[in-house]
Amino acid sequence: MRRRGDEEMGAVRADPARGADEQVEAEPGQEPTVLDARLVPATLLCWGTTIVALAGGWVVGLVLACGLVVLAIGLWVSLLWAMAHRSERWRVVAVVTLAAVLLGVGFAVAGVWREHRAATHPLRMAVGATVRVVVTPTDDPKPIRSLSFTGERRWTVRASLREYHRGEVTVRAGGSVVILASGPEWESLLPGQPLEFRARVDQPWQRDLTVATLRALGKPVVAGSPPWWQRAAGSVRTDFAAAASHALSPDAAGLLPALVIGDTSALPDHIRDEFKIAGLQHLCVVSGANFTILLAVVLLVVRVLTLGPRLAATVAAVALLMFVVVARPDPSVLRAAAMGAIALLALVTGRRKQALPALCAAVIGLLAIWPELSVRAGFALSVIATAALILLAPSWADWLRARGWWRLPAEVVAVSAAAFVITTPLMVALTGQLSLVAVAANVLVAPVVAPLTVIGAAGAVLSVVWSPPAELVLRCAGPPMWWLLSVAERAAALPGASVSVPGGPVGGLIAAIIVAVSVWSLRCAIVRRFVAATILGLAAVFVPIRIWHPWWPPPGWVLAMCDVGQGDGLAVSLGDGAAMVIDVGPEPRAIRTCLDRLRIKRIPLLVLTHPHADHIGGLTGAIEGRPVAALAVGPGELPAVPGLRRMEAEALDGNGTAASNSRGTAADSCAKTAEMPAPAVAACAPASPRTGPKEAAQSSPTGHDSLRLSAARGSPTDAPGSLKGSNDGPAQVADLAARANIPVVELTAGREFHFGTVELEVLAPAPGIPGRTGRAAADDANDRSIVLAASTSAGRILLTGDIEAPAQHRLLNTAAPVQADILKVPHHGSRTTTPEFLAAVHPRLALISVGADNTFGHPNPRLLTDLAALGVNAIRTDQRGDVVVIGSGGELRVTTSRKS
Repeated sequence: MRRRGDEEMGAVRADPARGADEQVEAEPGQEPTVLDARLVPATLLCWGTTIVALAGGWVVGLVLACGLVVLAIGLWVSLLWAMAHRSERWRVVAVVTLAAVLLGVGFAVAGVWREHRAATHPLRMAVGATVRVVVTPTDDPKPIRSLSFTGERRWTVRASLREYHRGEVTVRAGGSVVILASGPEWESLLPGQPLEFRARVDQPWQRDLTVATLRALGKPVVAGSPPWWQRAAGSVRTDFAAAASHALSPDAAGLLPALVIGDTSALPDHIRDEFKIAGLQHLCVVSGANFTILLAVVLLVVRVLTLGPRLAATVAAVALLMFVVVARPDPSVLRAAAMGAIALLALVTGRRKQALPALCAAVIGLLAIWPELSVRAGFALSVIATAALILLAPSWADWLRARGWWRLPAEVVAVSAAAFVITTPLMVALTGQLSLVAVAANVLVAPVVAPLTVIGAAGAVLSVVWSPPAELVLRCAGPPMWWLLSVAERAAALPGASVSVPGGPVGGLIAAIIVAVSVWSLRCAIVRRFVAATILGLAAVFVPIRIWHPWWPPPGWVLAMCDVGQGDGLAVSLGDGAAMVIDVGPEPRAIRTCLDRLRIKRIPLLVLTHPHADHIGGLTGAIEGRPVAALAVGPGELPAVPGLRRMEAEALDGNGTAASNSRGTAADSCAKTAEMPAPAVAACAPASPRTGPKEAAQSSPTGHDSLRLSAARGSPTDAPGSLKGSNDGPAQVADLAARANIPVVELTAGREFHFGTVELEVLAPAPGIPGRTGRAAADDANDRSIVLAASTSAGRILLTGDIEAPAQHRLLNTAAPVQADILKVPHHGSRTTTPEFLAAVHPRLALISVGADNTFGHPNPRLLTDLAALGVNAIRTDQRGDVVVIGSGGELRVTTSRKS
């Protein structure tokens, strides 16, 4: 006879979506669905103790382990008492709790030992020193979104330390390290390939058993060959990417490898950002879903071939192993494999009672092998999403089916909603963002994810054998890939698709409480009806308002400072959907999003103040889909490239108006193409939107569509869609301008232009300061910045680029008219701005474009003190987001996209 105590303690019901009045009665002799939860306490305790030992340090972990030992002794006494008790339930409680605590003690001790080894590692003692290290990468190099000061693409590489040389001393020691490097030499490295290079030792970024952060000081030297299976995996990934690039559009070709095997090397930044806003970012990494889909297909084929169970299991295991090798067998991929196998167990067998213990056992096993997974967000998201699939999704799907839904849509909606709900607190804590379109977007793309995964896997296998049939197969992915990209693009473009919420531990805790209360309260039918009616009512009111009468931008805006991170991106309104843009930030997405929200359709003049990556990197985002009449740079900043058209400054302002438009404003210049020079006419040609499964490669070679495709495809060493900085950036800017047929004009001090009611005066650089090339360009590019003064209805605006003290002194010595009502603070508020310059400008409002948590210490506290002493109100993008200035008749008002 089965013991009731086991059922009461070790099993939980899995019907959280139903109220008591809606439970489906079990048939005679049939027991209600229960889940075996006896391993849940042990899993949570092992996970928690490992987190404490790693994040709190080995001393804190040791104290925790001692406390758990005391608790275990007390539980042992309780167990002896329970053994004499008549109730079976108390015995089960005591046994399960004691086992969990003992496992927790073991994991705490293991975490303490591993953390102590990392904390006392000899390389940790060499922080600040320069050493020569030999490491073995454990994963592919990952690009960092921000560029280095000189504009080179930066990489982060996880590796295992083999030895390091400090002077004449050689130390052979293991341990995990994180490498920060820049340059194209790091991109093509394979995992398992020993490297030797010079590096400066820094403290690790996170407490995840990483011994140190190594900042590479030179090119890596290959010190050996990778294992044969890593070479084979690299060959598969390369052949697959090449076949996809021939068969699909650039966006689709970059996304498919990410979707199938987690290869994000060719994934364009704008696609990455659209997926993040739409709540689809989980599709761009290897997750349990990849393994679930592939294993399900393998098992289906095995069943069709009527193979025996042992052979079927062998085939499935081989397929799983091959996929792990191709996707790289790092802890995150192995974690995904375990979660995928468990999800398949829950879906295929329908025996969810065994799925929950399997999940708990997998978590305990993975943490025992790789304790560092306990503090990684990807591991937590994967585990709780799998738990949602086991605990919530089935009962929610049953609830929908009981109300007339078909089985497939009910399961798709239930899985998407359960995963979103249960991962929301962690996402809020990590990002401070909440996607309001995530459930809808995931439901819409769910039908194409499995076919794309299968088609992509088949194409990857065929690409190794023969490329033509692989390309033929991959062409079948065109329509579903178009649908996936279209959903992501349109969902991300919806007003309010992603909202900012309080982040961090407090925000996550609040979100968890709200989610728990909501799920519990929705068990009641009356609450569900009330919530549904409230949501429908609010949607009926606010959705039309946000679509037809959006609050952003506020009417009558004059100046906008876009939140582009650590960089500059500003726009001066010229009316009627036109604006003069000054700098474009470090990457395309931020400036594109900002200009789209400002409803900028035309750019009569785009000014790049100087060739640093944080000012020119987002050029493709600014000009994509927007006609640009002229591109302004400093003298000699752009090299000569074939097809580049240059325009004299006089042509930009023929008779007091822009673009040789003798009457009217610059805002109308693109509308009156008959009066414009040929280059400007070509630049006003509209870009073609994405209209089908494959973007037309036959677009006009001088149109923006062609420009976008080439930028998204990128060169091997470039970030997709972004431009480099001082060394390669000017050549890329010139090349893009030539291909888009945008004329280039060089600005020097003394020039004056009129754009309707806006008067523009160039204050710097002086005509005798030419641009420079090579490494020297990065050293003094700030002081070569174009300085502009714009007279607007809000007053005089001084736009200073990144000028530092020498250029500021030159302006003051030449008696340049720098006094202004609004100052764009130079160089993101660095210490290089002098008090004398601030006093001479004496603005009423100071705008500081700066990235949150930047590593440069911007804005400098002394500068903020100097501004406060002058009585100047300083507004920062890292605190307030996008900033818009409204004003007329001497009155200034500021509106920001978020509160401080």
